[in-house]
Amino acid sequence: MYKRRYLSMLAALLVFLVMWVLYGWNYWNGDRDGYELYYYTRDTLASWGGEVGYGYINILSNESGLSFQGFQILVSLVTLFLVFRYVAKRAVSPFVSLLLYLICFFSLDFVLMRNFLSFAIFLQAMLVLFEAKPYCKVKYVALILLAATFHKSSLLFLVFMFMPLDRVVPFGRFFLVFLSFVFSYVVLRFVVPLPESIATHFSYYNTSMKSSFANVFVHMVSVILMALVVIAEKKSLRKIYCSSGRNKELAFILNVNLFSLFFVVLYFEAEIFIRLFRSILFFNLLHCVNSLFLQRKTYSFLILYILIFSGYLVFFFIIPVAGFSIVPLLNNNLLLN
Repeated sequence: MYKRRYLSMLAALLVFLVMWVLYGWNYWNGDRDGYELYYYTRDTLASWGGEVGYGYINILSNESGLSFQGFQILVSLVTLFLVFRYVAKRAVSPFVSLLLYLICFFSLDFVLMRNFLSFAIFLQAMLVLFEAKPYCKVKYVALILLAATFHKSSLLFLVFMFMPLDRVVPFGRFFLVFLSFVFSYVVLRFVVPLPESIATHFSYYNTSMKSSFANVFVHMVSVILMALVVIAEKKSLRKIYCSSGRNKELAFILNVNLFSLFFVVLYFEAEIFIRLFRSILFFNLLHCVNSLFLQRKTYSFLILYILIFSGYLVFFFIIPVAGFSIVPLLNNNLLLN
């Protein structure tokens, strides 16, 4: 068992190095020009608005005489190391998990440089939350606030601070709170308009009722299927104390999915919020892939979830923007070309 884990870690390290070369030495992608322009022109923290963390490392690197390419190499190393650290700590098979990440997520993540770094910090916050050590929720909030200085959308992940860590949230109580939240949100939106700055930002991302309901439907299917994945392994999970071992893992992933439902109201505001669901899919696919390596009664729901949502990620996120993401990832590299 130890030897197998050791070999998996070595193979995962190779995947990490491949991703670093592809990301760090990439010289053009869909968002690269914008990031490079900001790197050389935004020379004060005030010009970065609330995202002062990302602004600070830009200014510090630029004033140190580092080229944007050098800055990208360093940022990619830190970002990918944080992703690798999460996978190494939480995965049964780090190699297979990181390989799946490479196929389903990486070719878009590397384009979203600022969001990617923020997500990597969020992963460290989720590690802290899962370990459930003293003051873990205080540390979680601190890490989320840090991630928000790189991308403000990370603040929405504060919702996970409210989920229980030692048991599955009671379904009846949860859905009562959830439905009350949805009702209050709808009423508030009809009564109170969005601030002009937020409304202007949302207007950049087209949305329609059809696409909004489609996103809600896909999210709901994901939650239901993940609940079946968990129940198929442990039917009595809701009735027991889950402070350690496999029960803790199952309770955590189920709670994450339930609390992610609070994001669905945002799908009616702007198309960009589907990125939140994409983040949840990272945890779900990681859980399903690693559950394949454990003995259980049935693997059907696991395989079904992996097939449906890995396909969803590829066909709905990667292929539509392939000319700005995966194509330049493979073709525009200072080391490989």
